Amino acid sequence: MEFKYPLGIIDSGIGGLSVVNAVRALLPAEDIIYVADPLHFPYGEKSREELVEIVKPIIGYLSQHRKAKLIITACGTLSSVCLPDLAQLISIPIMGIVQSACQEAARVTRQGKIGVLATRATVKAGAFGQTLKGINPGLEVIEEAWPEFVAAVEKGEFNSPEWRVQIKNRLISLKDRGVDTLIMGCTHFSLISWFFQELGGRELQVVDPAWACAQEVKNKLYSEEKRSSSSGKLSILVRGDGFSFQESLDNLSFHLKEKVSLFPVDLGVNISV
Repeated sequence: MEFKYPLGIIDSGIGGLSVVNAVRALLPAEDIIYVADPLHFPYGEKSREELVEIVKPIIGYLSQHRKAKLIITACGTLSSVCLPDLAQLISIPIMGIVQSACQEAARVTRQGKIGVLATRATVKAGAFGQTLKGINPGLEVIEEAWPEFVAAVEKGEFNSPEWRVQIKNRLISLKDRGVDTLIMGCTHFSLISWFFQELGGRELQVVDPAWACAQEVKNKLYSEEKRSSSSGKLSILVRGDGFSFQESLDNLSFHLKEKVSLFPVDLGVNISV
């Protein structure tokens, strides 16, 4: 059965494009609308109440005006802090990155000690730790907030000699505490999971939530017979400064499958949900 409506994917900046690329690799026929929100970047420093009000117009736009069949919060903070609140506002399914990433981490860990790198809001919410404990109560979870590194990724500065030394030392500290599996709890980190794998070495298993989430999306669409066989078109909408968003893409040398145009969008505050 064919189901032609698009997938909606949300993040404050470029991090969620890791989920876009993973979904496109596994589901190349799906149309995707990616909404970036640099107007409110970063999400990781905001409260649950603030985030719900910020994201409410986006999910209203995607569900009502673009007829999305599924929305993905490609953001560790949204997925951890307010996913249930957002789910109550719309009738279509909405999913995050936490559950699938935790299932993958629980599957691959050797010693049962898992680290999570995320934003302050994500760590404060504790969703990754709670989900991992729900999967296996015997798991030991260490969650750390690295908010300053989110900005470094957004600016393309993460691979500087100074950052490499700092990150390598932090990873050594985690490994010294017994961590053998590391979840990228922020999709900005997911964009550069290769960087963490390189600095962490072979003894550290890096879990990229983008691929785990994309596999969950694929399974859901196939099981519910909602997959598409359309063009596989990607549209990127930017709320806020499109120039800074493009600069972030250029700084990171992030490559999409084809050239896409960035369209500014004013979602307003009057879109009902």
